[in-house]
Amino acid sequence: MRNRGFGGTKRLTTTLLAALLAGLLLAPVASAQTVGTTAFPGTGGAIAFASDRDGGLDFDIYRMNADGFGQTKLTDKPGLDLAPSWSADGSKLAFSHSPDFALPYDVYQINADGSGETGLLDDPSDDSSAAYSPQSNKFAFVSKRVGNQYDIYLTTLGQDGQATGLTRLTTSDALDLAPAISPDGKRLAFTSDRDGDYDIYVMKLAPEGPKNVPVKLTKNTRPDSEGAPFMHDQNPDWSPDGTQIAFGSDRSGDFEVYRMKASPEGRLNKPVNLSNNPDYDHDPAWSPDGKKIAFSSYRDGNSEVYRIRATDGANPTNLTKNPATDFHPAWQPLP
Repeated sequence: MRNRGFGGTKRLTTTLLAALLAGLLLAPVASAQTVGTTAFPGTGGAIAFASDRDGGLDFDIYRMNADGFGQTKLTDKPGLDLAPSWSADGSKLAFSHSPDFALPYDVYQINADGSGETGLLDDPSDDSSAAYSPQSNKFAFVSKRVGNQYDIYLTTLGQDGQATGLTRLTTSDALDLAPAISPDGKRLAFTSDRDGDYDIYVMKLAPEGPKNVPVKLTKNTRPDSEGAPFMHDQNPDWSPDGTQIAFGSDRSGDFEVYRMKASPEGRLNKPVNLSNNPDYDHDPAWSPDGKKIAFSSYRDGNSEVYRIRATDGANPTNLTKNPATDFHPAWQPLP
């Protein structure tokens, strides 16, 4: 399998991340590089992303301006730092970390400038894929705390910066992954294979149950036998106004970035293909003004972070321009 699959896992459970490490070990080593000099945070909020550009096998979290300038390394320790996620006020970043390229992962948090790094959960379970709520002191994450089952949980950060209280949101005997909380804090979007293939679901930001049944939004039934790499519809991201969801999908035969209304797919709500490229496009992240979407793409022969217009996918622009693997973009909210 090509290393490109590793970049496509973004906020997915770390089981899949670990399964793809063999491909990562075969990736070419790239030297560190700084691009541009524009001051942080730049126009339209910063974009955080993961990269192995510093050489070796380590992945770290980087930050750049919305135009690709000012690329700055934020984390610097052995292992994998992946899946950055901004707090709603744009002051902090959460990310998934593995010190030895294996399970379990933990969730860490840093300030927007990379300072103040701290572990958030302090639990031996495999925890990853944090997604903040609009309150910034709450976040959803994926964890394997009940047997071998990956579910989505919600926790609150206390005044000491540590997680306090834990609410299990999903309970299906399935893989529930890639949580994304709506801008109003009332809904949870996520990826799940509970219907036999991976689709995007939405439910209230509350425990799953008879009065809170997840609603299936996407209807991609492309079978695994056609060679789909792990996911079908994956990694939802809410538009800033909460009316649309962007996601990655292989429904066209290769992975593309789509957007659709945040309601079930149908004749009046057909997903719009925004990337329209034969190479691997994935990991969408809306800009804070809702006009652009950042995503990861292999269209230049290696994984880079691109930006397109959210309405029609026009004006694709390579932001990272680095021979290393750059992926997992997350766009900083603005006050």
